[in-house]
Amino acid sequence: MWVSAFGDPARQVTAYRRGRVLLAGDSAHVHLPAGGQGMNVSIQDAVNLGWKLAAVVAGRALDGLLDTYHEERHPVGRRLLMNTQAQGMLFLSGDEMQPLRDVLSELIRYDEVARHLAGMVSGLDIRYDVDSGDHPLLGMRMPHQELITADGKTSSTELLHPARGVLLDLADDAELRDAATGWHGRVDVVTAALHEAPSHSPLQDARAVLVRPDGYVAWMSPGSRGELAEALGRWFGPAR
Repeated sequence: MWVSAFGDPARQVTAYRRGRVLLAGDSAHVHLPAGGQGMNVSIQDAVNLGWKLAAVVAGRALDGLLDTYHEERHPVGRRLLMNTQAQGMLFLSGDEMQPLRDVLSELIRYDEVARHLAGMVSGLDIRYDVDSGDHPLLGMRMPHQELITADGKTSSTELLHPARGVLLDLADDAELRDAATGWHGRVDVVTAALHEAPSHSPLQDARAVLVRPDGYVAWMSPGSRGELAEALGRWFGPAR
């Protein structure tokens, strides 16, 4: 038996950061709890804020890094409200919404529509404005990819376990590794090769990928217009 109650107001704060006050999760946005999206978005709020706050508090990054928390997550919260309000209309309205339900039931049979809606609900289609380049992976979540290193087999996911940035050197480029030495201890530099990557993989032609601690791609070669040092400085503070 389900005895809990819920409402359908849709509210969002105007600023996720105001000085030393930072809001995340239910303190930043409330909405119809359709599909459990609030939990997913709130966890991503916390992960996005957590590594940035830790870097600033520890003196590893400049205070301005915290401003990117609002810049990146506020649009996600706004889209969440739009999404849950639309679901509320479909689920909770009467017969007058049945034609729209029927249209959506027909559209969702198309793979492209189904993928778009799945990405919206899961949050896996989020793309942050991290670089002015045009590579499809820039600002997106790093896909799971098995890798071969000098120490054996690993994966892009496993490399993120220490909660630091990761610079993947996929071309055994000594100059690239030297360029990142000023961020030792904040960014792990890993020389690796892709293991059984499909021909359509967005990593297929990549020579290097910089991944933030939250798993989002911040810089790529080729693909980014800015230099590696610029991206490292933006996300991980000045070089030592």
